[in-house]
Amino acid sequence: MKPEELRRSEYAYNKGKLLLIILILIAIAAGAILLGFHPPKDKDPHAVWFFSLLGAVFFGLLALLLVPKLFSRGPGLVISTAGVRLPNFPDQIIRWSDIRSFERFQSKGVDSIVLHLDPGAAKALIRRGLAARLPEWFVGSRLKVGIPLHMLRGRSNFIFHEFAEVATEAFEARWQALQEAGSIAEEEEDEVPEPAFDGARYPVFTYALLAALVAVYAGELAFGVEASRAGSPSIRTLLMLGGTFRPSIVEGAEWWRLFTAPFMHGGIIHLASNCFCLLVAGMLFERLIGWRWFAAIFFASALGGSIASVWINDVNTVGVGASGGIVGLFAAVIAGSIRFRSTPVASSLQVGAIQILVPSLLPFLSAAKEGQTIDYAGHFGGAVTGAALSLLLLTLWPRERPTPRFGAAAIAVSAAFVLVAAGSLWPITNARQFYVNDPMTNYFGGRYEQAATGFAVLASEDPRTAPYFHLWRFIAQSRGGDPKALDELRAAAGAIDQAAWPYPIYRLFLRELTPGELTAKAADSNQTCESIFYIGEWYLLAGARDEARRRFQAALASCPRTFIEYDGARGELARLDAK
Repeated sequence: MKPEELRRSEYAYNKGKLLLIILILIAIAAGAILLGFHPPKDKDPHAVWFFSLLGAVFFGLLALLLVPKLFSRGPGLVISTAGVRLPNFPDQIIRWSDIRSFERFQSKGVDSIVLHLDPGAAKALIRRGLAARLPEWFVGSRLKVGIPLHMLRGRSNFIFHEFAEVATEAFEARWQALQEAGSIAEEEEDEVPEPAFDGARYPVFTYALLAALVAVYAGELAFGVEASRAGSPSIRTLLMLGGTFRPSIVEGAEWWRLFTAPFMHGGIIHLASNCFCLLVAGMLFERLIGWRWFAAIFFASALGGSIASVWINDVNTVGVGASGGIVGLFAAVIAGSIRFRSTPVASSLQVGAIQILVPSLLPFLSAAKEGQTIDYAGHFGGAVTGAALSLLLLTLWPRERPTPRFGAAAIAVSAAFVLVAAGSLWPITNARQFYVNDPMTNYFGGRYEQAATGFAVLASEDPRTAPYFHLWRFIAQSRGGDPKALDELRAAAGAIDQAAWPYPIYRLFLRELTPGELTAKAADSNQTCESIFYIGEWYLLAGARDEARRRFQAALASCPRTFIEYDGARGELARLDAK
C-alpha cells in the first residue's frame, strides 16, 4: 500500500464467469472457422470463408482481451483514498480528482460503474498488451471508463456503495480545499454530448417502413400469379413480383430486383419476425441518429444484403425479405455505440443489438421455422454494409452535434433506393400481365376457361399456327368440363386442310382414329413427336395416367425444345409428379 492509499479494498475477478464468457466466444469463433471448412452446398466457398474469418477474428479478439483478466493474479478493482486501480491501465491510478462524475448502469446481465474522466488525465492513461495495439473504437474510450461489477467477486451493491462512499468523501474534501483556496471555476468537459432518447419523439420512419412492408405483403397476396398457401405467396409469385433471381439479374439485366426484394416477404412469420426486429432497431437507433441516416443505413444495407444473397446463394434461389437491411441496422447500432462507449446508452445499444445480430449471422445458432430458409448470406452482406456505413458516419459526426451531418446526402440515398423500387413497378406489372394472360400458364395453373380463351385469341392471330392452338383450346375446354369442347373442335377441323397435318390429330380426338393409326400417319420425326404428345393428352383425358406419363416422357425425349409440345410434355409430367 502506498502512503496516500490510507484506505484500500481489493476485489478479484469472478474467474468462473470470465471463463464461461471466454469459452462462449471461442466456441462462436471456432464455429465460424468450421463453417469455412464445411460450407453449405452450392455456396461460393471463397465468400463463405471471407465471412467466416471475419466473424472468427471479431469474436477471437474479444476472447483474447478477456484472457489476461482470467490468468491475472492481481485484483480486478482497487478502491483507495487516492483513487481506483483497474487492470485496463496497469500500474496506474485513476485519482478521484481526475473523475468528473460517475454513474451506475444496470440491465439484464450487466452491472457497471461508468467513470467520466478529465480529458487531460484520460490522455495520460496507458494500456498494455493486446489492448494497446487495437484501435480505441474497439477497446473503448479512455475518456469514459467502465468498471464491470458483475465480473467481480462479491456483491455488486456492496462494492458500489463502498465506491460511492469513498468517492463522495474524496469529492467533498477536494471541494472544500478549492473553496478554501478560492480557486473554484467552472470546468468544461471536452467530450461527446450525452445521447438522450426523447420519449415523446417516435421513430417515425420505422413506423412508415413497417406500414410499407405490410402493404407490400398484402399486395403479394392480392396480386399473386398463383394461389397462396396458408397465407404465404408461392415461389412463382415472389419471382414474378420482384424477388432476387441470379439468372434474371445477370442474364436478363433485371438489376432492379436488388431494390424490390427487400420490401417483400415469403410468409406471415417471415414478415412478423422482421417487423419485430425492425421495431426494436428503430427504438434503439432511429431516435439516436435521426430518421435520415437511419433510413439511409437501412436501404444501403438492404442493397448490400441483396447483392450478397445473389452472389453467394445457389443460382436458382429466389430471395426476398428486409433481413439484410435490418441486420445492417443492428450492426450499425454496435458500430454507432462507439460514439457513446462506456455509457449506459452504449451498453443498452450493444446488448440489444447482439441478442439479434449474432444468431442472424451464424446459421448454426439459428433455426428456420416452418420450412423457411434463412438467407444468412444476405444477413452477412447487410451487416458488413451497415457496419461500414456506420463507421463512416462516425467520422462525419461532429462532437458538438446531437445528430450526424449531411442529412441531405442521406435523404438522397434513401430517395434513390425508393425511386428505383417504385420505378420497378412498370416492368413487374408488364411481366405479371403477360404471365396472367399467357394461356399455357393459365392451363398449367388450372385456370382452364382463361386458357381456352387465350388459345382462341392466339389462333385468330396467326393462321399458320391456328390448328395447333385450336387443339390446345379443345384440351383446355375438356379439362375444364366445357360441354361445347367437342363441337368447337369439329368446327375447327372443318376449317383446315383435311389432307395435311395436323388434321389426323383432330380425327384422334373426334374418335375417328386410334393412337396406332395416328402414329402411322406421321410423315417425319417432327410429326411423330407431335403425335406422341397428343396421344398422351388423349390417354390423360381418358383417365389412363400411367400410359399418358409414358407418352409425355417419350415426347420430352423426341420433340425439339422450341416446340409447344415439348413445353406441354414437361408441364404435364410436372403435374403428374406433383399428384
